[in-house]
Formats: sequence, C-alpha cells, structure tokens
Amino acid sequence: MLRGSSETSGEAVNLDAIVQGQDADSGLRGGSELVRFTDAVLKNPSDLEAARAELVARLGEAEMVDAASVIGNFQRMVRIADSTGIPVDGLMAEANADVRQQLGLNELPSARLA
Repeated sequence: MLRGSSETSGEAVNLDAIVQGQDADSGLRGGSELVRFTDAVLKNPSDLEAARAELVARLGEAEMVDAASVIGNFQRMVRIADSTGIPVDGLMAEANADVRQQLGLNELPSARLA
C-alpha cells in the first residue's frame, strides 16, 4: 500500500527505512517521527508519550490520529489474516515479491505463500 500510494502521489519512498529504523531517511515528511511512533506503539510503550508528542509537533494532531488509525487497521488486518490462515495468493505474491524480499518478510514465521 505504501509503495502504491507513493507512486500515485509521485513521492519517492525508501522502504528500507522501515527496517532500518527512525534514523534512516524514508523520504517522507516526518518519516523518522512516524517510525518512532510506530515502534513505540508496537514494541516500546514506555516511549509512546514522547513519540506521540514529537509526531504532533512535526506533523500536527490530525496526522498523528491518522497514523494511529493506520497502525490499528494494519494490526487488525494482519491478525485476522494470520488467525484464519489466509495465504497470499499468486497474483498478490507476484505483485509484491520485491517488497517482501527487501523487507525480509519471507523470513517471518507467519510467511506463507499459496
């Protein structure tokens, strides 16, 4: 989705920043703050208050709410897909093979292709 939206908007996005962390240049305005916020939500709740404040200071409250909504939605979708055993179909696997390889998603325990 990120790749598709960046192509549509004409923005260049460095997907490696997702796995490299907040110090990597994602090419997105507020990218490091978004990565820190996401990491705090998913892995480091003790950093959440500071990460949220930094994100609001950089992008504004509405964008922070949007980011939180995206995080929650992706968590929901992934949990439903994983718990029901929905495999990635052939067309989707073909379309996102390069991104899965780049981000190391094929090595995750839940990775399963149809």
